[in-house]
Amino acid sequence: MILSQKQYTRSPVQQAYVWVADYYDGTYLSEYDLQTQRVSNFYDIQKEKLVYFGVIGQGSQVYYNVANGVFHINMDRYSIAYECERHEYPLTGRTFVYNDIIQYKKGSSEASMRGLAGRESSGTFRNAIESFNFGYKKTMDLHDANINFQCVCSLPMNQSAFFQMKITSNMDLPGQLVIRKNGLIIDRITAPLKANHAGMINWDLR
Repeated sequence: MILSQKQYTRSPVQQAYVWVADYYDGTYLSEYDLQTQRVSNFYDIQKEKLVYFGVIGQGSQVYYNVANGVFHINMDRYSIAYECERHEYPLTGRTFVYNDIIQYKKGSSEASMRGLAGRESSGTFRNAIESFNFGYKKTMDLHDANINFQCVCSLPMNQSAFFQMKITSNMDLPGQLVIRKNGLIIDRITAPLKANHAGMINWDLR
């Protein structure tokens, strides 16, 4: 097991972050093997065995607990709920098993038609990863509502990290998002939902 072990905070390759899937039997699968640097396929992850999923690199561990959907950003825990009138819909924190994992990278490619560094470089491409992203999507029945919740933690290379959240409900909910850090409410965001329409928000980590 790698995630939650403080000594693992560096990527084994030049790439800034690598994804890691921790299993309940103590084994793991990582994007690049931490010893041999051998590359792994994301689709080889055994979702039914997952305990934690996230990334390591840049001196950090960023992951979530598959049992309850709570994100661990280094030493801090982030949980999310939707509050509406007398009900609080706990989008994380319940033992629902959040193993429908998401992982992708955003990048750019720059073409050199005349050669940025001389004639020899003409026609070459420079590729760069601009952000690393991971998270999950989950459908859940809470009180009288059926809710689809997706939360992705985005780690841009030159900006602050943030959550990309998308919520859909089968009924109108005139409520707000409640974000907790280490159990304490740190933000409330007015976020009324219209039935069967997705509501999306980006929230900067703090």
